[in-house]
Amino acid sequence: MSPRVGVADERRAQIMQAALACFTRKGYNNTTMDDIAAESGLSKGTLYWYFKSKDDLFAAAITSSVADWGAKAIATLEQYPTAPGKLRVLARRMMDLCKELEGFFGLFLEFWASSPRREEAGKLWVDLLVQYKDIVVEIIEEGIRNGEFKPTDAEQLVWAIMAAYDGLAAYVMFMPNLNLEQVSQVFIETLLHGLATNGSEQ
Repeated sequence: MSPRVGVADERRAQIMQAALACFTRKGYNNTTMDDIAAESGLSKGTLYWYFKSKDDLFAAAITSSVADWGAKAIATLEQYPTAPGKLRVLARRMMDLCKELEGFFGLFLEFWASSPRREEAGKLWVDLLVQYKDIVVEIIEEGIRNGEFKPTDAEQLVWAIMAAYDGLAAYVMFMPNLNLEQVSQVFIETLLHGLATNGSEQ
């Protein structure tokens, strides 16, 4: 008999939380399903009831974490009436994500390099990137429509913004003393200055 829906959701969340803790602590390759079972307090058989492999569990845990972050970020954006305000708060939320998922970028690269389903693993990352690229593009285009930003190719600009933050996530693995908040603030304020139309309030 399968678990009740509410219980099943709780179990999945419990397993994914334990998995992320193990992956972050030990890395993808060095983490076993036994490790995750011990961390979660559940049997290994229970893990396999919900996830058919370590690959599937990793993908689900990462997707869930980023989706939760995205939902919170979008809810926060709705509180800001201007496009510059939305970009500022989004930059702060991206820094929060870097802290919450420390080593996430390197962890995903390890997963991608190790997975026998490399193409599928790469698509997971691309799908996440495209989803959030579209959100930021809409903010830029909103600023252009409202006269806050100069006309620009929003999609190409957003790819550059996202690449910058991915780069920061990678840099901090090698330079743990790098002040992410300060770097992000300088970056986003310089970007907003360049986008600003004459007379617009930033």
